Parts: sequence; structure tokens; C-alpha cells
Amino acid sequence: MKVRIRKLNKKSKRELSIGALFLVIATAGYLLGWTNLFTVKEISVYGSPNTQITNQILQIAGVVKGEKLARVEPRSINSKMQSAGFDWVKEVEVSRNWFSRTVNIKLTTRSAVARLGGTDEYLDNEGARFKIPKELIPSKGVQELVLISAANPNNQRAAVDFYRSLPSDFKSELKGIAASSSSNFEVSVNNIKKDSGVLRINWGSATDNALKVKIYRALIALPENSKITTMDLSDPNSPTVK
Repeated sequence: MKVRIRKLNKKSKRELSIGALFLVIATAGYLLGWTNLFTVKEISVYGSPNTQITNQILQIAGVVKGEKLARVEPRSINSKMQSAGFDWVKEVEVSRNWFSRTVNIKLTTRSAVARLGGTDEYLDNEGARFKIPKELIPSKGVQELVLISAANPNNQRAAVDFYRSLPSDFKSELKGIAASSSSNFEVSVNNIKKDSGVLRINWGSATDNALKVKIYRALIALPENSKITTMDLSDPNSPTVK
């Protein structure tokens, strides 16, 4: 007796492939979500300044060893971290490593470019204000950071943008920047003509910065300006000193 081998048509092959795919997905879902094969073995935190803050971050994240790795939601942890009040953290990246069964929490911290006048806060290069753990204070010292005085976030961001636009050699001489608006600035520099004291410069808008620096250097070099305390460069075509 001959046995007929029935060939599968295209429809049957497709149905068989779909069934196999569903079986694989269901098996993977069961292994990941309901067995102890993929559970959290380790939680690592990168970018934390000390053990105390690391423990706080682990508590906020709420991930525990032995938890099903598939049930760890990176977006949920990210949301918790963003609302936890760590304003010195710029970005939180959460990932799961299925091979090592590790949950990695990586913190990207803000870098202070200026102190914010009248507060114990700092500004980063985007103008965001934040407090900073002492372990993250810049090594060159906070007193060497330029002091920015601005009444609202818009002016604070504008002042930081203005500061960043200045020539590097001039930025190193600055003591402070006062922003009365987002387009009007006064800068303070050490008065090199006097043993002590500060020279205040009405800068005006953040335009013609290189030209204004050049005029400042030319004016301060004149012997007759050895005792000046103020300079007005708001109109670089008509600078004045007092």
C-alpha cells in the first residue's frame, strides 16, 4: 500500500508559521514574566556622587533583587527620578541587561557654569537652575564661577547665553552679569587699574560682543582712564567712561 504524502499549500504553511510564532512568543512571555529564569540579580547606579544618594535613588526606583526583569519598567523609573527633586540630574537613562540580569540606572548631571545671585543655586549651560551636592561642586571652586543676577528664568537663560557668547579671554575676567531683561546686560570685571574694586560696564544688548571687548581693552589701557569705575558700551560707536 502506497502512502500519499500531502503537500501543504501556501495557506497551510502560513497558518503553521503563524502558529509557531505565537507559540514562541507565548513561551518567551512565560519564561520572562512568570519564571525565575530572568530575575533581577543586580541594580547598578552610575553618576551618583556618594553612597547616601545612591541609596536614595535605589529607594525611589523601587527595583529589588529577585523581581521579574520583564516587569521592570524603565520609563516608570525615569518618571519617578524626574519628579524626585534631584534638579542637579539632567537626564536619567534606565536599561535592562538580560544576560547579566542587571538593571542599570545612569545619571547625567548638570555642569555649573555660573552661580545664581541671591541663592545657593547654580545655572548650567542651558540656563537651568539647580542645587548641587557638595561632591559635585566644580574643582576650581564656586567663588570663581561668574555670578549671574536675573529676576526670572527667561532672563537667567538669556544671561547664560550672553556669557557663553563672549570671547574666552574676556569671560575669564568677569566677576558678574546682571540681566535687567533678556536683552540688556551689565557686566562687572576686576578693575585692573586699581588694587581693588570692580569696573561696571553697561553692555546693553548681546550684540557686537567682539567689538565691545576690543573697545573695552582700548579704553582701559588709556592712562586718563586709570580711575574710572563705570563704562558704557551699549552703543559701541559712542562709548563713555566715568
